Amino acid sequence: MTSRHPLLSSLSLVIPTYNDESTVGRLIADGAKLLEDVCPDYEIIVISDGSTDKTWSVLQHAAQANNHIRLINHEVNQGYGPTIKELYYAAQKTLVFSLPGDYQYAPKELLKMAEGLAKYDFVIGLRVERNDPWRRKMQSSVYNFMLRVLYGLKHKDVNSIKLFRREILGHIQLQSPTAFVDAELCIRAEKSGYHIVEIPIEHLPRLSQGASGGKLSVIAQTFGDLLSMRSTF
Repeated sequence: MTSRHPLLSSLSLVIPTYNDESTVGRLIADGAKLLEDVCPDYEIIVISDGSTDKTWSVLQHAAQANNHIRLINHEVNQGYGPTIKELYYAAQKTLVFSLPGDYQYAPKELLKMAEGLAKYDFVIGLRVERNDPWRRKMQSSVYNFMLRVLYGLKHKDVNSIKLFRREILGHIQLQSPTAFVDAELCIRAEKSGYHIVEIPIEHLPRLSQGASGGKLSVIAQTFGDLLSMRSTF
């Protein structure tokens, strides 16, 4: 028995993954089960970004069992920025929903976030109780403060998961090669007249090695883009 969601008729679930062999299979299975029930037209696109564990084998097994799954393999790690940007533009359905492969967000959060589509074009999942080390939380606080100061972006959690209308990507051009691309997406969407809302969601403890957005080199590149990209808006 299905329970189609009136606001979810066509959706692309996009998943960036790196060394998530222990979590990404369950994430895809749970995501597919949910979408089969609530959305009649869906696809799942997953990029393994240079994974060195068994992530790619797990993805291939999942794709063999479900023809809604489309896989992309980066032989060499490109980082979160290029990977999520490639996924956004690879999406072909009306809505785009992002989830990382480490299962820090359950697919069911889609149902909460979808309620925002009744009045808004773009929904950010707001991590009310964030399950990350204190250093990551501090870095995020500084980052979001700088986004408010430099760009006037009032949202509190732009690097969280997102649900948005794919048409937005046809009206903006994402340029950042770093994790700043998620903030860039929000900024350019609002400047193009689209309306964004944050909806509280649950954030789970990390269970896999996964990508490390906390590396100093990654942080430096992201903050560098935050400063240098301002002239492009």
